[in-house]
Amino acid sequence: MESFVRVVRAGSFTTAASQLGLSRALVSRHVGELEARLGVRLLNRSTRSLSLTEEGASYLEFCEQVFRDIESNERAMVRTRLEPAGTLKMLAPKSFGTAHLSNAVIAFAKAQPRLRVSLLLENTPYRGSYDFSERGLDVVLSFSPPGPPSAGAPGSSLVEHPVATLDWTLCASPDYLAEAGAPKTPADLSEHACLVHVDTAPNDSIWRFEGTGGPVSVKVRGAFLSNSAAALARAAEAGLGITLIPAYAVREQIAEGTLQTVLPDFHVPPRPLLAVYPRTPAIPRKVQAFVEFLTGWMAEHALDSVVTPH
Repeated sequence: MESFVRVVRAGSFTTAASQLGLSRALVSRHVGELEARLGVRLLNRSTRSLSLTEEGASYLEFCEQVFRDIESNERAMVRTRLEPAGTLKMLAPKSFGTAHLSNAVIAFAKAQPRLRVSLLLENTPYRGSYDFSERGLDVVLSFSPPGPPSAGAPGSSLVEHPVATLDWTLCASPDYLAEAGAPKTPADLSEHACLVHVDTAPNDSIWRFEGTGGPVSVKVRGAFLSNSAAALARAAEAGLGITLIPAYAVREQIAEGTLQTVLPDFHVPPRPLLAVYPRTPAIPRKVQAFVEFLTGWMAEHALDSVVTPH
């Protein structure tokens, strides 16, 4: 098609061949094969001139429209690489998304009017690359890596990008601690009813701490398990046991005294909030823009702190 258009505009096979960097014979063959495929003559050829047939004039108009469409689409794709556009579909944990992430996503949507943003909130952990291909997801926010092969590892089809580091806290209601007694060391937790946040670590029932003597871990018994931080916070307030939970989920309860920290001399290692997305030769600008925005938003809003009660 390009050879045909060039020949018509140049009025010469020789000139068209020079413009295309091809031989005259090859350009002539291109036009001949095009005519054979279409089953019509496109050009009237003579030793001195070329002229379009009626079918050729109609086909020339079609070809030029095709090339205009290609050029327009390519320009649009270049703009998409440079500035966010299209639809951004993301998945996040329900309790975190409802309480905090939704505010960040709304702010991002206001800052990016050319983007259509879709936020899905679920407590079911995502299933690696399946969710991206089958559900059309662009980004997943998660407290746990997608599992083997580890995202970010050589050969992985996914990238996991830390956007924030969130503190976790060990807490329980005053009523539970008055009845069961407050643990003095992490090892004491094995004798307590524990409320376990599942799907956040490879082994959710092993709780890890940092003390003056170094790292300590203990395997706890799950009296109540949930993948919702909000549900665990309510269970702890109800006196069901001790929970290890993201600090942002119990900030108000600790400030109000309905929950209180346990083992304050032992530090709970923080955990990352990950933005996970497919590994591609060029990461879409909409994904880059969101990850950059969320990283800054999380740092500005300091969700990694627990309010100290007055």
